[in-house]
Amino acid sequence: MVPVLDSHKTLFTLDQARSMLPLLRLIVADIQLACRELAERRLHLHRMIRRHEGRQSSMHLAELEDLRQDIQEDARRFELYVEELEKLGVLLRSAEVGVVDFPTVIDEQLGFFTWKPDDRDIAFWHSGDQSWTDREPIANTDASVP
Repeated sequence: MVPVLDSHKTLFTLDQARSMLPLLRLIVADIQLACRELAERRLHLHRMIRRHEGRQSSMHLAELEDLRQDIQEDARRFELYVEELEKLGVLLRSAEVGVVDFPTVIDEQLGFFTWKPDDRDIAFWHSGDQSWTDREPIANTDASVP
């Protein structure tokens, strides 16, 4: 019997994971865009705060508040995209790079198929105790779900 962690209720075959790529390409693109926009707004907010430190006008305060609200909206949108992935059983590993993992069983151990947007296909995996940066070609495994 293969151990399965409670947090990974969905285990994917390689074919199942591959069939999700068209949808995941869209979701991950949205995540990457939301991540960039959020980072840019936060940077802009910090610059505004530093630039106007000690001399805040009511217009400046209103602009800061608008920017804070935009950041909250961006963060919520980002969270919704991540929740969408989680509902599909897929794990986001890097929002910036767009890396997602598909829980699976590889060589009779918990592992993950790994995909990122510049990969044409799902061609890599890593074991459950490794990072996606340690991924290896799938051809070197016995990838199956019990």
